Amino acid sequence: MVEPMKTYGEVLKNVDREEIANLTLDLVEIPSPTGRELEAAKFYAKFLEEAGLEVQLDYIEEDRPNVIARIPGKGEGPNLMLGGHIDTIPIEKCVSPKIEGGRVYGRGACDMKGSLAAMAEAAKAIVKSGIKLKGDLFIVGWVDHEAPIGRGAGPKAIARKISQGELKVDAAVITEGPMDSVQVAQGGMAVFTVSVAGPPQSIHTTLVPLRSNPILWTAELIKEIQEMDEELNRREWHPLIPQRPSLQLGIVRGGDFFNRLPTAVEVVGTVRWDPDEDFQSVKRRFEERVKRLEHRIWHEYDRTVNISVDMVLVRDSCEVPRNEEVVKALLKAVEAITGKKLDVSGSRAVGDLSIIYKEGGIPAVCYGPTTRTDKTAHSDMESVSIENLETISKVYSTLALSFCGVKG
Repeated sequence: MVEPMKTYGEVLKNVDREEIANLTLDLVEIPSPTGRELEAAKFYAKFLEEAGLEVQLDYIEEDRPNVIARIPGKGEGPNLMLGGHIDTIPIEKCVSPKIEGGRVYGRGACDMKGSLAAMAEAAKAIVKSGIKLKGDLFIVGWVDHEAPIGRGAGPKAIARKISQGELKVDAAVITEGPMDSVQVAQGGMAVFTVSVAGPPQSIHTTLVPLRSNPILWTAELIKEIQEMDEELNRREWHPLIPQRPSLQLGIVRGGDFFNRLPTAVEVVGTVRWDPDEDFQSVKRRFEERVKRLEHRIWHEYDRTVNISVDMVLVRDSCEVPRNEEVVKALLKAVEAITGKKLDVSGSRAVGDLSIIYKEGGIPAVCYGPTTRTDKTAHSDMESVSIENLETISKVYSTLALSFCGVKG
């Protein structure tokens, strides 16, 4: 249902670009690397409470709360959640927090404290206008997103509350990602660690032939991984996701001295897959290939070989139907604010979409402040456009009015 333009105008005039920029900067100035989100969460909760929302801190463990805020509706419309993560990767050598040249700089500005500010400002603008929604609007910030430390405990806790009916949400927008498309598909990703082990004791390399060296066996493993990757390259991949599924290597470690036989070599890498597969099938196929390789090495090289696989899911794949009401409503809201007709897209980079959609059991999409050419997230010069934050904040407020409905 499209509400009168006068209603939209009353809300949009309350979206304050300067306040969005300042709130983003304030959040960036509070370090919140994964595991240390408490102060940023408390600050965000206080802002939302002062903006007129009902707020609670929901602790997933000591000193690690999710922020759940709500504008209560009249119980006559669907409920919408705008959500995203509070934690960031470590600050390390990132540029110091500042506002300069129409951008906010600092760790987390782009990923994704600017988005937290934009959705908070959208909610504040609705409250300030005095307009009453038919359905509830939830503003949610969660912890424990950034891998490898983060395992998704924050968004999983939110999804669990939704699926169990504790958090009554009908649809969600995860407020990170592109602003030049609406993201409905996401590839899956897991991290694998393969241990290639031989005899339990290191000995001088003059006492054994090269064929008994775990480093040589590891070379065979790497060739096998390369072949698996080439097989993926020969397949067609998902039309909404620009990059293909892949296997990649990140770490190879083993040995402690030039003429000592290593007892084991470890290979760490990633595997990425399309929405038509899931983690369990990918894991099973990888383990089967490694087991066959172990069998071949046992016959052709040395019978002491023992290869084990540990694969940890980062995020599973998913695809949300493009005819879901939240997808259509968001596309209309974007057009109303920007004049642009966007299309849906997918991403090879993983986020929390699959958790909210699959585990929460509600339709969800991603829409944030970045463009396809914006590559500052996680960089030492991380930054976000203030103009883009203002735009998405207006889109979020427009979406809330149209999706939740307005009480006449």
